[in-house]
Amino acid sequence: MSLPLISIYNPLALEFENKLISSPYSVITWLDYIKSAEELLIKQTEAKIQTPQGKKREEAAEKEIQIEVNMRVLYERAVRLLPGSYKLWYRYLNTLLSSYRSSSDPSSPFLTPAPPPSHPWPVTFSSVCSAFERSLVRMNKMPRIWNLYLSHLSSSPGKVTATRRAFDRALQSLPATQHEKIWKDYVSWSLGCGVTSTASRVQRRYLAFDPSHAEPYGDFLSSCGDWSGAASMYARCVDDPAFVSPKGTNRHDLWMRLADVCSRHPRETGGAVDFDAVVRAALDRDGKEYQERFAEIAGVLWCKLADYYARAGEFGKAREVYEEGLVSVDRVKDFSTVFDGYSRFEENTLTAKIAMQEEEDSDDSDDDDDDEATKALPESLRELLSVPGTKGGGDVELSLARAEYLIERRPLLLNAVLLRQNPHNVGEWTRRSDMYMEMEEGGGVEMAAAALEEGCEKVDAGKAVNGFPSEMWMKLARLHEDAGDADRARGVYERVCTNRCYTFKHLEDLADCYCAWVEMCLRLEDWDGAMNAAREGVATPADYNVAGQQRAGGNKFKGGKRQKGLYRSVKLWNMYLDLEESLGSFETAKAAYLKCMELGVATTQIVLNFADFLKERKYFEEAFSAYEKGLGLFYFPQPHAKPIWEAYLKAFHDRYGGTKLERSRDLYERCLEKCPPDFASDFYVPYAALEEEFGLAKRALAVYERAAVAVPASQKLQAYMLYIAKAQSFHGATKARPIYEAAIAACEDADAAKLCMQYSDLEQSLGETSRARAALKFGAQLSDPSRDPVYWTKWHDFEVSYGDEETFRDMLRIKRSVQAAFSTVNYNAAQGNTETRDLTDAEAIAMIEREEGLE
Repeated sequence: MSLPLISIYNPLALEFENKLISSPYSVITWLDYIKSAEELLIKQTEAKIQTPQGKKREEAAEKEIQIEVNMRVLYERAVRLLPGSYKLWYRYLNTLLSSYRSSSDPSSPFLTPAPPPSHPWPVTFSSVCSAFERSLVRMNKMPRIWNLYLSHLSSSPGKVTATRRAFDRALQSLPATQHEKIWKDYVSWSLGCGVTSTASRVQRRYLAFDPSHAEPYGDFLSSCGDWSGAASMYARCVDDPAFVSPKGTNRHDLWMRLADVCSRHPRETGGAVDFDAVVRAALDRDGKEYQERFAEIAGVLWCKLADYYARAGEFGKAREVYEEGLVSVDRVKDFSTVFDGYSRFEENTLTAKIAMQEEEDSDDSDDDDDDEATKALPESLRELLSVPGTKGGGDVELSLARAEYLIERRPLLLNAVLLRQNPHNVGEWTRRSDMYMEMEEGGGVEMAAAALEEGCEKVDAGKAVNGFPSEMWMKLARLHEDAGDADRARGVYERVCTNRCYTFKHLEDLADCYCAWVEMCLRLEDWDGAMNAAREGVATPADYNVAGQQRAGGNKFKGGKRQKGLYRSVKLWNMYLDLEESLGSFETAKAAYLKCMELGVATTQIVLNFADFLKERKYFEEAFSAYEKGLGLFYFPQPHAKPIWEAYLKAFHDRYGGTKLERSRDLYERCLEKCPPDFASDFYVPYAALEEEFGLAKRALAVYERAAVAVPASQKLQAYMLYIAKAQSFHGATKARPIYEAAIAACEDADAAKLCMQYSDLEQSLGETSRARAALKFGAQLSDPSRDPVYWTKWHDFEVSYGDEETFRDMLRIKRSVQAAFSTVNYNAAQGNTETRDLTDAEAIAMIEREEGLE
């Protein structure tokens, strides 16, 4: 049946035909012509839908088919005249695809249903493909045409080869800059086509175009069981520093995927990836990326590498990897990971060897029973039993010893991890030596000493933490001493003290070593060695300058700098002086004390010890000279001068008593000349006692008076009370009156009020009632009735006993005035410390009622 070139249903057909006669190559005219046909087709479709079932419905459907065919004829006429028009071909191909999809049965496995018998030109799968092929003669550089064609082919599951070739042709035809528009669909189709080999080859080719596809390709190979290829892809990802995962996967997860694949399938991946080299390169502590990327997963990678060798049957190599990991990691978390993996490995090995031992012993059981017993074991143990050369029986005792030795070494290995974190941790080095001493096998004195020697070499004194470096040296010497090797212990001290093989940050550490050396010599009863070590420690340097000595601060080097050195160690000098007193002669001990004081190293206690040392041997004047030298180092207002002056004055008093009274007075006057007020009472009281015992009462009272003036305000009351008591005992009660008046004027208000009461008692005892009342009146101005009721009670009782009505009223008047004065002061102080706030109406009315007495 011939197809009509002109539609009789299109009223605009003749108009467009006339235009095409004059301009047959006008794309716009053809597009308008086709558009009018499409609009006519849409109207006819709507009319057919609204037409009821029956003959008219069939006529409407026939008319719709004729319009559709005429529209396709128009497209064919247009593309034959204009085969290079992209607009015409693109609309034509979209129209064909729409018609094909609308007429296809989605439930059919092949989208090529049989056309209706009445259709003059049906749209089939092959006709659509033919139209695409004709368009691609000129449109082969148009990616959207290729996308339409490839999507059409991909919709047919049975056209695998044709579709693959069409994709290849598209990639060959289009420039490389537009391949991305094809590859996405190509890879997606290959994954869904159901042919694994095709999908693998397509993705391998795509990998050359987009290297970031290595991760999805590796996942695909893993799902297909191609472990070698998957390992290669993951290794490619982790080897590229600039790799960016299209799925957003971080490098840690990529490393874990690679490690999982290689460790679980070592035989399949052995030829593709050198997993050992990859892991060791990642765990290289000197590498740039170690601290940034692999420090957090170091323990996991060591376990994966060991698992890799274990599954490959190389158990000795796996054990070596675990051992290497334990001595390489520098984090406690990584150590725990590796140690737990190592423990499980040894446990599984022991269990497997026990199973093999039982299998060898059961000779009477048949082969079927053996197979069933083997299948009952865990997978890891079955792999161990399947390794060639392991079925001949296992050394269970050796495996058990390995496991026990591993558990025994755990504290030592953990200590090594902490030392790798910070090699300057003194406490961990000493703890390591203690661990070696506690170990029954593999430890001992030699290992403990070697650990301390290593620590002494590695610890920097300026960075030492958790202890002092001197502790390691002293512990090292003590180890040799306890082992009975005194020569080696002495050699340790000679290295660190005499040869100065180690530089301490603080000289006190070196002084500790000297002191420990001396104590060791004393324990060994090497008296000469102890003295020589102590003398060596306190020896002055060659550039010592006596002319630069300061009065209280030691000597200086030439050039004016303050001298600092081991010879200024107080701890070392104390030990040396004790040794001289115990082991040396009087002359050597005395020279040592004098040298110490000359260097300005002596403390207050050293001065006192020197003086006591001389007094015990009856050298009293030299002892007094020692006190004088000490006072040259420590003088008032320094608080360290007080015990020296106290000991000096007491020793002089005990020695001479009152025989050299003038000299004693000179000492007290020298002491009190610059004595601080806080210490004045400690020297005035014994001075006055000396005058009472050996001098004149007048001089004693003068000393008490000076004491009352010199002491601080907090001690004036006690000083004046003592002065008054002594004055009364020497000259009677009347002599105390001017002292009371001076004391009341000098003391604070509270103390002055107490003195007024005592002064009043004194006058009452003398019968001077008016003078007693005057004292009470004066003290009343200083005593708050609300805080000191005792004072006012005493005055009340006095007026009741000795006064009259007028004096009693005068007392009450004074009390009210004083109470009002103190109340005003307290109120102002309270107002200054209390925060003000606005009163409510009710609070304001209540306050007014209280003030006016209206409540």
